[in-house]
Amino acid sequence: MKIDQFWEFIFSEESWKVQLAWDTLADDERAVVREHLQAISGDLERIETQRAAARYALRLTAVAAFTLPEGALAFACELAHRTGERLKFASGQLIASTKTDGTLVTASDIEADQHVADAIKERYPDHAVLSEEADKVYRGQEWCWLIDPIDGTTNFTWGFPAWGVLVALLYRGYPVLGVADLPPAGQQLYAVRGQGAWRKSETGYGDGPIHASLDKVFTSTQLFAVGTRSLKPTVPDVPCKLRLPGSAGIDLAWLATGACVGAFDSTVHVWDIAALWPIVEEAGAQVVTNLQGGAFPLRTGVDYASVEFAVLGSATSELLSESLSRLSDRFVLAML
Repeated sequence: MKIDQFWEFIFSEESWKVQLAWDTLADDERAVVREHLQAISGDLERIETQRAAARYALRLTAVAAFTLPEGALAFACELAHRTGERLKFASGQLIASTKTDGTLVTASDIEADQHVADAIKERYPDHAVLSEEADKVYRGQEWCWLIDPIDGTTNFTWGFPAWGVLVALLYRGYPVLGVADLPPAGQQLYAVRGQGAWRKSETGYGDGPIHASLDKVFTSTQLFAVGTRSLKPTVPDVPCKLRLPGSAGIDLAWLATGACVGAFDSTVHVWDIAALWPIVEEAGAQVVTNLQGGAFPLRTGVDYASVEFAVLGSATSELLSESLSRLSDRFVLAML
């Protein structure tokens, strides 16, 4: 395929054309093309249609060459739910200690982390496991689980009903499966790349596929989720009703379900968002970070405990463009 036709197909936003162009590349060429697409997706000097086409190609090529390990989705859903059931009776009943970064940790965080990691290693002994409470260095494994046993630990500690269990499976450093079990809400969200995003609940109400809002303009009655640190030094310039769940995972979860039209957190780690990444994108929303090169794929040898960044999600590309403009004082996409 000639170079001009290759790039025409990559930016076509037609799945068969993107796939056809992708299939012509060797593995080393694919790495270069994905780096280039990452750069374009974060280049504010380009028009939004070009950035959106780059994001589309990145999402599609991320699922181009993987077959999910046998039983992985059912295993992840059951593991996250079982862990959440064990935890919900301890919420508000524990004494927390403060970590070096100023965040809280409880005995339940550590116990749940060990429980989830042990279950994964028993089921998939050849897979790596990274988490907030244990190993934080990615070593380039083909399959890697990224877990946050209690996302929203401060809420969990005080008994505030906004926390969840997050489990993600990464293929070559990119999230292809995500599960967010939300015990206080009695809901679980999950997604596999290329297979849509779904919800199941204790009541059965609202079960089935989920989709982000289709709104293209902000209004004063919509909800926009933000993290507490995102309010400093001033309230974000967003013409919506702000909501502060206190958990980056829950912020993105409600974006995926259509409850919120946007979500912004100024300080997150990869384990806060990995499980929600495929859920949000499969639900049709847009999500970007200000981390140079993007949050994913993970980089080999990086200690992700030391990597903090901001994440911005919007229901549609139109709202993402407006969000980037309105939040330019506190969120700037990295220029590669």
